[in-house]
Amino acid sequence: MQQEKTIVKRLEKLEKAVQPEHAGSRRKDAGAQYFTEAVCSRNEAIESKLKLLRGSFFGRPIVKFEVKNVTDVWVPYCYLEYDFAVERNIMFRKKGLMKTGKVGLVFDMNEMHPFQYDLYESGELPLKKGRVDGKQRKLLECSNSMHDVKAKAEEYLQFRVMKKFYGTEARLRLDKERPFFRPAVEIEVLYKGKNSNLRYAYLDEFAVESEHVLGLKYRVDNNF
Repeated sequence: MQQEKTIVKRLEKLEKAVQPEHAGSRRKDAGAQYFTEAVCSRNEAIESKLKLLRGSFFGRPIVKFEVKNVTDVWVPYCYLEYDFAVERNIMFRKKGLMKTGKVGLVFDMNEMHPFQYDLYESGELPLKKGRVDGKQRKLLECSNSMHDVKAKAEEYLQFRVMKKFYGTEARLRLDKERPFFRPAVEIEVLYKGKNSNLRYAYLDEFAVESEHVLGLKYRVDNNF
């Protein structure tokens, strides 16, 4: 009996000694953020974006507008990676042909729309870990919940990817979820002196004269 009490006391001491370290570790992980690295200057990003918005016809801009405001921001995104399994109906086969693999999505949580990310060609999305500077750049808030983000992401995968490739919906299992921020300049443009719109000039490596993230091709990593 005495031995049991001694063991219990030792376990309690060990628990107390370990708990603060684990709690601190959890707090540290909870405060960690992920972001893409800025690779171009603010002016380069703005000029490239405005050129894209204006368009060109024999060297002359097509769309006319004025720039009202520019603000340095962090735009919230989320990287989602899914395992999928889909069965295709094959003639004279009762069970068909089962295909499995992974498919990735980059989700714009500010404008609430997804892009398919090409895992086969691009690999895992390269992100930096640390703390984003909210003093130099304004952190844009997402007005939708992660539940809404995942629901829209999975709807996109089913109807724009799985049905497109395989003609049917697939079983999806979320394998990875990674919220992150992209450094950008928020540009308020005014069309015809009254119609105001917000556009974003990104500073990371994925913003090369395009509204979308690079590597977003309709390909998936399949296992046959």
